[in-house]
Amino acid sequence: MPVATSRRKKSARQASSDIEEDQPTQGKQPLDDVDDDEEDAPSRRVKKEKPGVKREKGKARKEDLEEDEEDEDDRIDIANFADQPLTKADCGKIQGLVKDWDGIEEVMHQPSPIIARVASAMAEVAGEEAQEGLTELDRVMKSLLDTQALMTGHSTVLSDIIQRVARGDDLTKASDEYTRLVDAMNAEYKSKTTRQRYAKSDQYITFKEAIYEVDHPGSAMPPITDYIPREDGDESDDDDDVVMGGVTQEYKCPLMMTLLKDPLTSSVCKHSFSGDAIREMFANKRGPQKCPAAGCSKSFTLADCKPNPDLARKVKAFERRQARVQEDSDAEEVID
Repeated sequence: MPVATSRRKKSARQASSDIEEDQPTQGKQPLDDVDDDEEDAPSRRVKKEKPGVKREKGKARKEDLEEDEEDEDDRIDIANFADQPLTKADCGKIQGLVKDWDGIEEVMHQPSPIIARVASAMAEVAGEEAQEGLTELDRVMKSLLDTQALMTGHSTVLSDIIQRVARGDDLTKASDEYTRLVDAMNAEYKSKTTRQRYAKSDQYITFKEAIYEVDHPGSAMPPITDYIPREDGDESDDDDDVVMGGVTQEYKCPLMMTLLKDPLTSSVCKHSFSGDAIREMFANKRGPQKCPAAGCSKSFTLADCKPNPDLARKVKAFERRQARVQEDSDAEEVID
């Protein structure tokens, strides 16, 4: 055993000598100067540090337990917590809910123009299936309007609550009051007749106009009440507030007297013009100009004229219908 130990030390010294001769400038401590006890020191130091780490963890766990106990003390006993009255400071939060309902209602308006276009395309197709489809679209449109009314109801009730709190009213059971008011408003809406729900809706009138215009291009639609049967509780058909009809849609440009192309519509007088024509009219001119439409006395600027993609689609549909009518007329002449 002593002999083996002697050879191991000699071998270590020899290897160390070789390294020093090859790398004299490294400045590292020779291997034969490293004691076995120093090599084991780091591991022993780590072992010595572990008890200290455990004590820190134990301290942290104790602090966590103390925090949990504090949280237990701060928790609200929901089962026995009495309703608190709304304060003026709560009105800001309620106003945020009002904006949320208004945003939802705005989104609910988006499908109505699409439904109207689908109805217009379906009206061009003759047959019983087309009529059944139009009936179903009418039901969908009414259902959409009913949902919008529900959204408006929530927004209106919340706005009413805000006003009451601002007046100093005591609203302790706000949730119950909110539910009561919404239910009352829904019941009132459901009690309305079909005319009362839809006769004054611009979306429903536009929907009906899209269908009527297919067979009556360029003509004003009769009063909307002609399409909604009178029920008990409705006003007389002579009531101006109820009887509402469509307006005549002019597809010709007042400047060019040809079909509208890329139409721009004045936000001042609602007259529409072909894009190139109205731009040319305003070329080298400053300030508002008198509307070129016959009988219109209003003035507007070019900036008041906005693109009207919905009208552009109607013009294209009108062109298709006119072309189809011409084809049918030519076919009849050939047969004769």
